[in-house]
Amino acid sequence: MSEATGGGPSARARVGRNRAGMVGVLLRIELLKAVKRRAFWVAWGAFAALNTISTVESVRSAHRYDWASYALPEAWSDIVFSLTGPGTLFIAALMILLFAPEFSWRTGRQNVIDGLSKERLYAGKVMVLAGLVLLFLVTTVSIGVGGTLFSPSESGPEIVRSTDLSYLAGAVLNLLVLGSAGLMLSALIRSAGPGLGVLFLYIIVEEGIVGLMQRGGEALKRLTEYLPFNLVQDLGDDLAHYPEVLARVNADRAERGVAPLEYLDVEVMAIAVLAYSAIFLLIAFLSMRRRDL
Repeated sequence: MSEATGGGPSARARVGRNRAGMVGVLLRIELLKAVKRRAFWVAWGAFAALNTISTVESVRSAHRYDWASYALPEAWSDIVFSLTGPGTLFIAALMILLFAPEFSWRTGRQNVIDGLSKERLYAGKVMVLAGLVLLFLVTTVSIGVGGTLFSPSESGPEIVRSTDLSYLAGAVLNLLVLGSAGLMLSALIRSAGPGLGVLFLYIIVEEGIVGLMQRGGEALKRLTEYLPFNLVQDLGDDLAHYPEVLARVNADRAERGVAPLEYLDVEVMAIAVLAYSAIFLLIAFLSMRRRDL
């Protein structure tokens, strides 16, 4: 096929350049919006501050007590915990604070008037989500690993183990699914205050539902493991990723006559979290596509 028919290498190269150019445009638009928002700097600053405080306390404990250690690879469980704990809620709240006000401020509508399609506007929000996941990950790892440089504890022969990577991947998936939930709530509710209210209300309601379902038999108890926030909590629990630690904990519980802790396989939880994230993103996309901005 000749280049004149539009199917040659030059045509494909032009399409590729156009796509890359559009990605660059979307990134610039969303980056400018984010850096101009006080909510972005306050939320990210608070998250970084919490990570720094946690790391400083771990380093101080390592200096004060012989039994305390803060060195790689053992320190990974402490480092990643900062991401699985507050990090997940920070990203969901920040996604709502960045996106939902665009509907009342009409900035998204103006972008469409200026030439962006709704699909491209939505793609920009997905890029924001991916960027926030990366930002939170880099912030946590940089602060945590940097703290180990000031610890008197000696590092082991390995810097990172497979279990550490599993825990870190679980934390990233949790950021993704709750960030996706924040994107969905923004697209559906279109107001930051009510969106945040629904997010935290759901967490409270799910906790109550879990308590009720666990009294209804083994089948219902198993079903609670697949509820979104309960799934996030389990995937973000270090015991689900460190079988040796879980075995010691369960041995101690057995001595006290307490039932052992059980978790779904990490792979199963990861697939379920990815499925929830895909559903949330699809709902957000359909809402943006079918409703006026």
